[in-house]
Amino acid sequence: MHPRLKPLAILLPLSCSMNAQAQNSLDTVVVTANRQETRVSELLADATVIDQAEIERNGQGSVADLLARQPGIQVASNGGPGTSTSFYIRGARPEQTLVLVDGLPINSVDLSGSPLRFLPLANVERIEILRGPASTLYGADAMGGVIQIFSKRGEAGLKGDAFVGYGSRNTAQASAGISGGNEHWRFRLEGNHASSDSISAQTRASNRDADTDSYRNDGGAASVSFLPAKGHEIGAIYRRNEGLTHYDSGDVPANGNFNNRVSFVTEQWQMFAKNRFTDRWTSTLRFGQTNDWQKNYSLWSPQGALLETENRLLSWQNDIVLPLGQALLGAEYQEQEALPRSSYAANNQVDTTSVLAGWKANWQDHRWQVNGRHDAHSQFGDKNTYSLAYGYQITKALRAHASYGTAFKAPSLYQLYVPFYGNANLKPEDARNREAGLVWENGRHTVSATYYLNKVDNLIDFSMSTWTYQNVSSARLEGTTLAYHGQFDDWSLNASYDWLNATNEDTGRKLGRRANNKAQINLNKTWGAFQTGVEWQFVGSRYNTNDETGRMGGYNLFNLTGRYAINPQWAVEARINNLFDKSYATALDYRNSAPFGTFGFNAFIGIRYTSK
Repeated sequence: MHPRLKPLAILLPLSCSMNAQAQNSLDTVVVTANRQETRVSELLADATVIDQAEIERNGQGSVADLLARQPGIQVASNGGPGTSTSFYIRGARPEQTLVLVDGLPINSVDLSGSPLRFLPLANVERIEILRGPASTLYGADAMGGVIQIFSKRGEAGLKGDAFVGYGSRNTAQASAGISGGNEHWRFRLEGNHASSDSISAQTRASNRDADTDSYRNDGGAASVSFLPAKGHEIGAIYRRNEGLTHYDSGDVPANGNFNNRVSFVTEQWQMFAKNRFTDRWTSTLRFGQTNDWQKNYSLWSPQGALLETENRLLSWQNDIVLPLGQALLGAEYQEQEALPRSSYAANNQVDTTSVLAGWKANWQDHRWQVNGRHDAHSQFGDKNTYSLAYGYQITKALRAHASYGTAFKAPSLYQLYVPFYGNANLKPEDARNREAGLVWENGRHTVSATYYLNKVDNLIDFSMSTWTYQNVSSARLEGTTLAYHGQFDDWSLNASYDWLNATNEDTGRKLGRRANNKAQINLNKTWGAFQTGVEWQFVGSRYNTNDETGRMGGYNLFNLTGRYAINPQWAVEARINNLFDKSYATALDYRNSAPFGTFGFNAFIGIRYTSK
């Protein structure tokens, strides 16, 4: 057997007892995996849906906390909520993952982590995760995968919902919303608040770094839809969050008494029209913008350094039912602008014009999907990507799938044009991904195993020899994800195991902040009106840097969850996080505060109302 396949051969027999938040129903519909509604049982990709029930079982927390417990994802955080937080999907760098909110990209030129750290769970209806390159569907920034947030929308009838909770270190969350409508109109309005005294993130803090790094986030959202006839919807969505997060300087010991903090505003708006013109043709037109505004107050910029990213998207997607299967035809225009203009020597704006096409179909026991895309980038020119996927239903319970695809990551505005360090001659990063999977489904049990090999060339990194950004190396991202979900009367079990080998092919060294091994188990029991759960997570040792320095030890975490349904409208939810008070770090010299707001053992309790 080829040595690279040995880990898969070793892990496959274990899959009957391991899982990755698989779906309870094979009829669950996923959109992000191929931009069209597809049942989980027909997917040819590795995807996960986090539904509203799971979000409520989470009890409290943030989007980052919830994602950290998903298969194929590792998280690194520099302290409490709102601080630098990075997501590594299958070992890909944070900026190689595309983040969407209701179809709009919110990726920022900010180098201090994902903008998801400012997004509260209060407005989230569900989250879809696509693991693996998806440039043929979504263009640049989707080399590692896609995380898409779907917000709550209006429904027919008048309904309300609310949540309020309190926990350790003055951690508080509150939200309230109202929705309504009839056969022609739908609306939703809501507001949310989150705050915490949090922790002092640095393990050897002194001066102002020894104080707690408080966090505050306030916001709201609104949506409205007009449905003039069956199959037609015209609407608009708006959301905004603003707040203040404190952070530690990173100096050990700190060299001053300045109170480091970031004031932030995140905003998204869009208008859309979805029209089913015939039984075979559905058109979706979307235009919107996302803003990421931050002002960073530090010892080096006590008056505040402004950084703002604006993403604009105009897209037109057409879904066409064919005699065999379904076609996808689309066109997009994306524009990203960074402010202030004076911070970029040559240019503070790039744009991309794209066309895409796809075909998916089922015939007897065969399934396939073909996609292609052409992107015309204003800086580096044209780029073509494609993907091929095939699946076969071996037996009624067992199916297999395999795929091959190309992807790319465009250099950021910062890497291209920031004074002194930018390099306008950077080439995009290129990836070639191979993937194979098995899925066994039998009643209330699902087992899956996915092997992947993603090779990335022209990696962009900062060169110490030239003091500019350069295309410096290649990477090999290889791994296996095993998954199990099972229902046993009043019991449910979700478990997963990830093996990852992320290395720099030029040096042979492991990439920083990626553990070779990650495992988790979530066991739940229903006792009438009570629901109780135990969560276990293991993350192996890893290095803090790409040159294998700053080794961080592995850790085990245990959490407890509970929910009591007082009646169909009211429920009490509670969590105990880090039950055994484990001290651990996901970034060297920074204590980790996940879950939300508190380092070490912590607890949270809340009450939820949902009108029926």
